[in-house]
Amino acid sequence: MVRRGDWVLLLSEDGLKIVARHRGRLETIRGYVEASALDGAEYGGAVTTSLGHRFYVLRPTIYEVLPRLRHATQVIYPVDAEFIALVAGIGPGSEVAEAGTGSGYLASLLAWRVGPQGRVLTYEVRGDFAEVAWDNIRSLGLEGIVDVAVADVAAAGFGAEGLDAVVLDMGSPWSALDAALEALRPGGSLVVFSTSVEHAQKSVAAMRSRGVLDVNMAEVSVRPWKAEPGEMRPETRAIVFTGFIIWGKAPPSRGRRP
Repeated sequence: MVRRGDWVLLLSEDGLKIVARHRGRLETIRGYVEASALDGAEYGGAVTTSLGHRFYVLRPTIYEVLPRLRHATQVIYPVDAEFIALVAGIGPGSEVAEAGTGSGYLASLLAWRVGPQGRVLTYEVRGDFAEVAWDNIRSLGLEGIVDVAVADVAAAGFGAEGLDAVVLDMGSPWSALDAALEALRPGGSLVVFSTSVEHAQKSVAAMRSRGVLDVNMAEVSVRPWKAEPGEMRPETRAIVFTGFIIWGKAPPSRGRRP
């Protein structure tokens, strides 16, 4: 059942797709949907706009919602966020820290991954960015899993130990490597997101100099296709590069617990 503040996906019979947060009357190019029509609507049901167009009411996935969140910074795209979670072994019950909250996209995906039994600690040096991130996290109902702090982890550390994974998405991740390794359990996953070759080279060198084990690096690329009978082809517009994902494991001597 749809409630105020929920994210909804409206899909018209001719394929128009709208992902939005239910805050009241919803305007579309097919007319508006009255707030009263969405209040209490069942997922899988339908509503009709003021112009008589029928929309199915569906529950959006986190993949569909993340790009619609407010952003004040460059964000990590869902495909990169999910790959980060995969290579870091982040799943139900994991305890994870992130440096460089930005708009909270990655923190939201990680919180969705770890679930109510897990924990995500995310740190941002700018208070205005942290506020945007917190609003986004709350809109997804994940505020009970995520702690957002305004702090410089390179200077003050993470204030935690024995973590399963640490992700560094910041301008100079090498400056926070020692703090990250102190926060990780032995063999815990360290992930760095780099947006240029020079940045990646410096990150890899810093990780190796600190004894990080099994250092790997990859970029993730997805090519969307037009899914129309008789017109199937790659989409003409696509994001061809986002960044490099570098990951490895904390050496045993750095951990706080066996």
